[in-house]
Amino acid sequence: RAADPSANASPPPPAPRGVGAAMGRRRKHRASLGTAGGGGVNTSIAAAAGIVPRRLVFAVAAGFATAGPAALGKHLEGKVALEPQQAQVVTKFCFDFNKDCAPGACPDDKTPGLMEIKFFGGRRSDGKNSTNESEPEVYVALLDDEYFSFPEVSQVWGEANCTEVRRAAKKSYRIDWKKTTAIEASAFGEPTRVVEHVRPRWWYVALVSCSPYGVEMSYSMHLKNPLQGWQSELSMDAVGVGWLALLLCGLFAGIAALQLSSAVQWASTCSPGGDVDSQFKTGRSRRILKLHPAIFLLSVAALLASAGEAAWLLHYWDLQSGGGLETTWATVGRALRTSAKTLLSVLLMLLARGQCVCTPDIAWDEHREIVGGLFVFGFFSFWLETWGDSEFRTTTTEYIYDTRAGMVLVAFDLVYLWLYASRSFSTWQAETRIKPRTFYKLYGFPLALWFATLPLVSVLAAQLSTWVRFKVTFAMNGLAHALALAVLVHSFRPPVARGLYELSCHEYQAVNHEELEGMDQMIRDEDFI
Repeated sequence: RAADPSANASPPPPAPRGVGAAMGRRRKHRASLGTAGGGGVNTSIAAAAGIVPRRLVFAVAAGFATAGPAALGKHLEGKVALEPQQAQVVTKFCFDFNKDCAPGACPDDKTPGLMEIKFFGGRRSDGKNSTNESEPEVYVALLDDEYFSFPEVSQVWGEANCTEVRRAAKKSYRIDWKKTTAIEASAFGEPTRVVEHVRPRWWYVALVSCSPYGVEMSYSMHLKNPLQGWQSELSMDAVGVGWLALLLCGLFAGIAALQLSSAVQWASTCSPGGDVDSQFKTGRSRRILKLHPAIFLLSVAALLASAGEAAWLLHYWDLQSGGGLETTWATVGRALRTSAKTLLSVLLMLLARGQCVCTPDIAWDEHREIVGGLFVFGFFSFWLETWGDSEFRTTTTEYIYDTRAGMVLVAFDLVYLWLYASRSFSTWQAETRIKPRTFYKLYGFPLALWFATLPLVSVLAAQLSTWVRFKVTFAMNGLAHALALAVLVHSFRPPVARGLYELSCHEYQAVNHEELEGMDQMIRDEDFI
């Protein structure tokens, strides 16, 4: 197992004193995303309506099945500034393997990984011109996740010198500085073949300066897995996630359509003359905005979840087709999914406290703290997952919820699990009516698993191999979300909800101004009598 370059490596340079840490400046990047907070997790018009037409589903599935190899893969561009005697990891990528290949003896059509690196715009940081005798000595070091390569040297990265970093690398190449000073990108040799024959491995691309002065340069990198066919543009940890996104998109679209149908039934039930078609003609369909807050909250959560999964689907479609949207769709999908999960958690907390189950309305003022806390939790979850999938975490494959910040959020999630379970049990004990006790027995206590999803997935993720973790956590988070949402949607369907909740029209129908004045007059008359 080794990287098979087309250019010969130069002899090791004298050992300099130290290698420090650096900050690179990236202009744009294309990468496969790696958390599950999710999630990870995910067209637009159909998702917003909660209904995906059958033709659109077939078209998307056919597109995935027939798409050819894309053009870009992980395409990374940016600029790096290296201080004297300094190294910096630019990016990481999980390459495929081929057990029939051996280093130096792998046909081009059987090569599991390809890497193309270009450099341009190179100059010395001190502004001086380089001569033949004093050309900057800068290397590309390729390290993998085998212990004696990157994991070992990363523990002493700040103290390791240039020779130690290059010794830990599987291969290193000296950059031709004359070509690097060109304004336009120039290819650095031929594409480097990455040959693995045991299992998929993470590879780290580092730039190492062995010069006594600082240097700056721009770079362009393209990494891909040719053996994966139409998914060759994805890192191995993300291969197959496009199909998962398609499956979840269809699943959430169906759940959203079912909830919209239920909401329309509730609106027609609470409107005079239950003919929905005539209500649309007369403008009475606007009464759907006056639905019970719980039904409205659940409808919004279902629509957001459906739109979020559609955005994730577009993100992976874009990655596989080499588009130029970068991580826009992934950010949109994560934001919509996190919002949907937050609304779902808010609704469950309200149900645990007896709202809609024991009382017909929701006393929002009495639950401001718990609702506000859940929204803050959702915001930090979104921020953490976005940061975890960014190119700022090029030196680790650690699951984002196994970090210190992630474990803090997991701890808060366990607190919410305890609050939901304890409040549900207290409400169930205090109630003597059959309807509320039936809800907590059949639905309330099983739905506590929703708050246990994040801790359980985090524990499982810590045991999984890094090249399969993202696919498993993406699927588990998505399916847990879909299951919890589907259970609630089913429980709020009119035939079922009448035996569980206090949602009847006569229990929640708003009175108009004239009716309110009439009620006040009746009370005054009774007091007078």
